[in-house]
Amino acid sequence: MHKLRYLFSPLKIGSLQVQNRIVMSGMDPGFGIDDDGCVTDQLTEYLVERARSRPGMIVTGAKPVHPLGSADPKTVKMVPLWEERVLPSLERMVKAVHQYDVRFGAQLNHAGLAHLPQESVCPSAIPELAGMGLPVREATKDDLKEYTQAFAVAAERCVKVGFDFVEIHGGHGYLINTFLSPFYNRRTDEYGGSFENRIRFLLEVIAAIRRMIGPTVPIGVRVNGDDFIAQVGWNASDLRRLAPILEKQGVDYISISGGASTMGTLHYTVMPVYQDQGVFSHFSEEVKKDVSIPVAIVGRIKDPVMADRLVAERKADLVVMARAQLADPDMVEKARSGDLADIRLCIADCLGCIEGVLRHGEASCTVNPRLGREYQIREVEGEKRATARRVLVAGAGPAGLEAARRAAFAGHKVTLCESRGWIGGQMRLASMMPKRSEIGDVIPWYERQLNKLGVEVRLNVAVDAGLLEQTRPEVLVIATGSLPEVPLGFVDGLSHVRDIEILMIDELVEDQRVTGDKVLVVGGDQIGLQVADYLAEKGKAVIVVEKAAHFGEKLANADRRFLTGRLIDRGVKRYKNVEKVDIQATDDVWMVCGGKHERLPHINTIVLTNERRPNIFLAELADKMGIEKHIVGDAGGVAGEGQGTIMAAIATGYDVGRRI
Repeated sequence: MHKLRYLFSPLKIGSLQVQNRIVMSGMDPGFGIDDDGCVTDQLTEYLVERARSRPGMIVTGAKPVHPLGSADPKTVKMVPLWEERVLPSLERMVKAVHQYDVRFGAQLNHAGLAHLPQESVCPSAIPELAGMGLPVREATKDDLKEYTQAFAVAAERCVKVGFDFVEIHGGHGYLINTFLSPFYNRRTDEYGGSFENRIRFLLEVIAAIRRMIGPTVPIGVRVNGDDFIAQVGWNASDLRRLAPILEKQGVDYISISGGASTMGTLHYTVMPVYQDQGVFSHFSEEVKKDVSIPVAIVGRIKDPVMADRLVAERKADLVVMARAQLADPDMVEKARSGDLADIRLCIADCLGCIEGVLRHGEASCTVNPRLGREYQIREVEGEKRATARRVLVAGAGPAGLEAARRAAFAGHKVTLCESRGWIGGQMRLASMMPKRSEIGDVIPWYERQLNKLGVEVRLNVAVDAGLLEQTRPEVLVIATGSLPEVPLGFVDGLSHVRDIEILMIDELVEDQRVTGDKVLVVGGDQIGLQVADYLAEKGKAVIVVEKAAHFGEKLANADRRFLTGRLIDRGVKRYKNVEKVDIQATDDVWMVCGGKHERLPHINTIVLTNERRPNIFLAELADKMGIEKHIVGDAGGVAGEGQGTIMAAIATGYDVGRRI
């Protein structure tokens, strides 16, 4: 058992005693708010499930304090704190969370430019935004007085309904952050220009809140360590100047983050696997030299051992582990008991959490398909179905693993067969790509769960007619994945290739095949781009051709941003809207774009990545034998939106395993 004595030591934050150093920071999941802006059972149960594990602090998603201070109201529902009708629902939520020994706080915000495309306010009507035709106006001094009072009234209401503390959002490109940043703040009055003027609005908000809620309720401030806007953004040196001023102003803790959605640097706020774990800890380490109040740090912290070390080494007083608690709502309790191997780790592909909000308006989680459905699906350890059934799962990729786990959780007798000598399927292959090893972090968790639940795992065993006849399962789950295909019609001339090596993606990675020095990757979606990075890291000259208008459409935007940067740095050439690849009898390779032919000289190897077809040969066999069948993961389809991803595979596996 691993004892994390620093992480689970208590801490005083102002007058508040916090039982441990783990914080679930403000995340807006996009669900659980009705048309009147009131909290529903969906949001409450989502928070209660995580409160049950007893982190030291939970902070709500950002609550707008003013009608112009919400995110785009046409796409995102938020709790309008200026409306008294929302208060009873907030009070019910607070009481539900307070059943557990958790300090629960409300994050207050004015979204500023995030209100776009509705008319929005900014410190300055900068030409860059005006030139884009965006309805942005400069905030007047009367506006600032109104917003300051709105923050104070909202804080008072939050304290009234029972929140333990309030946190002012001063980061992520929202209004306060834009006043701090010289990129957006080009004013010449007392709110712009000098550092002292740019922080004035924030200090006035703090003072107004303190006057309204009194001296005992803790106030925290979330602020960026860096906006990541070259040369003209807010940065670490600004933060170090601000921190002691905040302490003198009566702020009880500082929470440090980075990046901003409104500044095009959201990929630093919600970081993918390409960023190192704990990447922002240098910010908190420096700030701690300047203040005596607690300092919290965020930034890809998912491992409780790392979190414990950050506190032990005095790099932070509080450790924000937000997405870690989306992936495993019981993470804190498991860490407390030392059962670290039982934690389902976040794999940081960003496809569920932030991308779910951006694309669909609601967060989800790649490895936790129950996220957002806690109020509908209650899972009780040891609760079994009345009648156990014999279930055979064919394929131990992510869909098969999850289907087997969930079916066994319900008490069914499950056998899992995998034709390879290892489990994980495409997830294991994806973890072999550069900087993506964490994709495989959930595989050991599945191994442990299947063992605990008594699932019989048979490796190097393919499911066929003979096995079905021998085992006679009542239910067959087909999780056989997908198979790579030759993209006929897109690549011509493969039949007369002489010296160019043609490889399918699976054999390239799984068999560790050695390629020539100049490689053409056919397909620029998630697999193609990752393989291009894989080959470029090995010193190969790589060209990627994609017939679609965009690269990496199945990747989360944050993931794609970092991967694209790696490809650019390594000189990988990428071409989209490619109509055809033509290989001539002389082994000359031509690319056709816009009806024009361009020769791609000296190609030694061609890797085919994009085209895949579901592997469902077992479906017909099951029908003939009269076996109830369910198809999950890539076997059920790879081409549609959301298909062909780890998240889709685990989600379908979970739902089928639950329904059996």
